[in-house]
Amino acid sequence: MKLKAKDIARELGVSTATVSLALNNKPGVNELTRNKILNYVKESEEDREVWKSRKEKTIRMYTFLQESGLFDENENARHYMGYAEASRRARAAGYKMDMLFVDRNKDDFVKILKECQEEDVAGVYLGAAYMTLEDYQCLRGFNIPFVVCDQDFEDLRTDSITLNNQQGVKTGLRYLYDNGYRDIMYLRNSKNFYNMYERRSACNAFMNEKKLQQIENERILDIGSTTQEIYDNMYKYIKNKGHVPNAIFAENFEVTIGVSRALQSCGFRIPEDVSIVGFDEIPGAAILGFQPTFLRALHGNVANIAVGRLLDRIKKKNRESIHILVNTEFVIGNSVKRI
Repeated sequence: MKLKAKDIARELGVSTATVSLALNNKPGVNELTRNKILNYVKESEEDREVWKSRKEKTIRMYTFLQESGLFDENENARHYMGYAEASRRARAAGYKMDMLFVDRNKDDFVKILKECQEEDVAGVYLGAAYMTLEDYQCLRGFNIPFVVCDQDFEDLRTDSITLNNQQGVKTGLRYLYDNGYRDIMYLRNSKNFYNMYERRSACNAFMNEKKLQQIENERILDIGSTTQEIYDNMYKYIKNKGHVPNAIFAENFEVTIGVSRALQSCGFRIPEDVSIVGFDEIPGAAILGFQPTFLRALHGNVANIAVGRLLDRIKKKNRESIHILVNTEFVIGNSVKRI
């Protein structure tokens, strides 16, 4: 399909008129912009010829399951959202995309990778949030282009694309601090994987910088895994006279929901008695009685960027190895009161 001037303009950040002038060799365009447009068109035509010459144009997404061998409903939604965005980007480039789940308790990942090579897969997208270093070492000798998402193994052979968890947590904690709070508690989920480790590390760094704790993890409390478990544990914690701070940072949306409901059940008002900032957007079905202040994790952006880098690797455009951090978006609701 022939490239359209409006598509070229959108990709390069110039006007459609500028593209038209450059393509028709008309005056009114500086040489730098003209060459940029012509080179883009030339590379795009070469890319199309490469795609046409391939027998199989498949990108495969391998997503590792957590220790229990499954995802809960909310995690499934997040992973399929990432897959949908990755698949859209792949299709736009002429590739189809499939997704396979890998259960380390049942699946032989070395065998899976060999099958991938035999099937002439063009590139691999690793959803590596729950991947261990031992799992990753199976990729030694693997000769298909790949990228790593939701984990950073510091491998110079490829790129890693992750959420900027540290930026998100520090933004949320700083917002509480700037609103006058010093008695801040970080309530964590029981799940342990890369994103959570990064968030807890950011919390400790912030607490140490502001001298809000004397020892590591002093302000971090493990409150449970599922929303119901978190609610039950927080309810018991309050009833057993556990210290309830005047500000809470919730590690993910399950924590925000469970903790908020437990506080409300025990007579605490948000934000009048306790202010809350959380990581992750609350699903629409969760009715809390207030508008949460939260860090929106842009999982779709991570997937889109990852496929873009993978396509460049397939076309042998990438010579460098980079770690891309995708910043969160800070959304201010009415769950924090200034004191």
